[in-house]
Amino acid sequence: MKKASIAALVAACLMVCGAACAQGTLRLDGAIEAGQTLTIPAPYSGMTGDYIVRAGDELAAGETLFTISATEITADCDGVVAALYAHPGDSAAYITGRYGALAYLEQGVVYTGDCTISGAASDSENKIVHPGERVYVRSVSSNSRKGTARVISVSGKGYTLEVETSDELRVDEQIKVYRESNFDSDSCIGSGKLNRADPVAVSAEGYVLGVYVKEGDSVSRGDVLMTVVPDQIGAATGGDGAVVMPEDGVLLSVSAQSGAQIAKDAPMATYCPAGSMQLVCSVDENDLGGLRPSMKAVVTLDALPGETIQATLVKIARAANERGEFDVTFSLEADESLRVGMSATAEL
Repeated sequence: MKKASIAALVAACLMVCGAACAQGTLRLDGAIEAGQTLTIPAPYSGMTGDYIVRAGDELAAGETLFTISATEITADCDGVVAALYAHPGDSAAYITGRYGALAYLEQGVVYTGDCTISGAASDSENKIVHPGERVYVRSVSSNSRKGTARVISVSGKGYTLEVETSDELRVDEQIKVYRESNFDSDSCIGSGKLNRADPVAVSAEGYVLGVYVKEGDSVSRGDVLMTVVPDQIGAATGGDGAVVMPEDGVLLSVSAQSGAQIAKDAPMATYCPAGSMQLVCSVDENDLGGLRPSMKAVVTLDALPGETIQATLVKIARAANERGEFDVTFSLEADESLRVGMSATAEL
C-alpha cells in the first residue's frame, strides 16, 4: 500500500475516533425538577385547621395534610340507634326524603303521658304542677302496674310527663299521678293517659362526611353520631375531616391558610408524585445535532459526586428558553437521593 493511502486511512480513523470520543463525553448541566405537578383541592367548603406540613416534605399516601371543619350531629337523647340510613358521602336531603331522617333513636324513655289536674287532691297545692319535678304513676285498672316519671312541660291545667321506669305499664293505659311513692290519695296531682315515646329522628343538611355509630348502639345525649359538610365530598379526604396525601410524593407548595375559610375545589397544595422527578438541562443550539430521544445518559448529582443515576433523554424543546438555549429533559431511574432543585450533570 502506498504511504499516501496509509496516511489517509489513519487520518480517517482518527477523525472517526475523535468524533466518537467527543460524542461520548458530551456533558450537560441542569437541575432536578418535578416531572408532574398535581394539585390537592379542598374536598368541600369549611375552615382550615392548624397544620404542620410545608413545601419540601416527603409524604406517604394517606398521611394527613390538613383538616377542614365539619358539623357534628349529636344525639338529642339517651337511647339506642334503632335505624341508620346514612353513610359517608350521602346527600342528607336525599336520605331524609327517602327515609324521613338520617337515623332514628329509640328513646330510653318508654312512655310519655298527657295529663291534667283532673282528679287531683282537693288541696290547692296539688293542683299546681311544676316542670321538672319527679312523680309516681300508677295504672287505674291495676295497682301492680306502676312507675316513676318526670314532668317535662306544663300548660294551664295540663302537663306532660316522661316515664323513666316502668313496672308493666302499657301503651294507652289510664293512669293517676302522685307526688308520694306510697300513692297516697292526698298526694294525687291528676290523671292522664300513656303514649308510646316516639323514636327521635336525626336530621341534618349537606353531605355526610363520617358516621360513628351503628344500629343497636346505645348512645347518650350529646354523643357524636355523624359529621356533615356543606358540599358534595371529593376523593382526597378521610372520614374525620382530614385531607390526606393521595399518593406517595413530595409537596411542592402549600397555599392553604390555617384558620381561613376555603371553598370547595380551591387549591390547598401541589405535589410531585414519587418517582416522577426528571433532569432538565439547557443546551446550545450547536450541540442539538448530536441529540436524539431515547439516548442513554449517566447522571451525577453535584451533592453526591461518587454516585451515578441512569437516565434516558425523553424530550428536546422546539423553542429556545429565556437564555436562548434549548431545554432537554431526561427521565431518571428511581433513586432516594433525588430532590427537586438539586444541580446535576448528564453525560452522554
